[in-house]
Amino acid sequence: MKTVFVLNGVVVTKASAHQEGVEIACAIPGAAAVDVPDDSPVDVGWLCQIESEGPVFSAPEVVLPLLTPMTLYMAFTPAERIAIKASKDPQVMEFWDMYQLSVTLNKPTDPNLVSVREALAYLAAPVSPGPGAGILASAARVEQIRQGIAQ
Repeated sequence: MKTVFVLNGVVVTKASAHQEGVEIACAIPGAAAVDVPDDSPVDVGWLCQIESEGPVFSAPEVVLPLLTPMTLYMAFTPAERIAIKASKDPQVMEFWDMYQLSVTLNKPTDPNLVSVREALAYLAAPVSPGPGAGILASAARVEQIRQGIAQ
């Protein structure tokens, strides 16, 4: 089984425990744990509705447009950009390297990709208890960035 965490009807992160007795906790306040089969396609960004027979998941219907390098850059606040550039966290550094590569190649970033959604969720998750970078002020910032909303 894998566990997805749902906040306001949206899957905000996921985790798997491959050892019995291991408890998984979410660093995002208010997120509820929902167990799903390992082979379930449920992923970050999916919608979740709790029915009498259990949770019902659906893939998000909105496909967001590609983000140009400048659109993605401007979706972060100045403080967030400074924190990302200064971070020594390998996952944050990889995110910044991906951004720099998109600038160099003048290629857009696809905000619908699982890797992009997970990277942004990591930036939003608090450092403690972790894992997370604690750079974004809230999980709501993830969707604002994915939509390319300038700050």
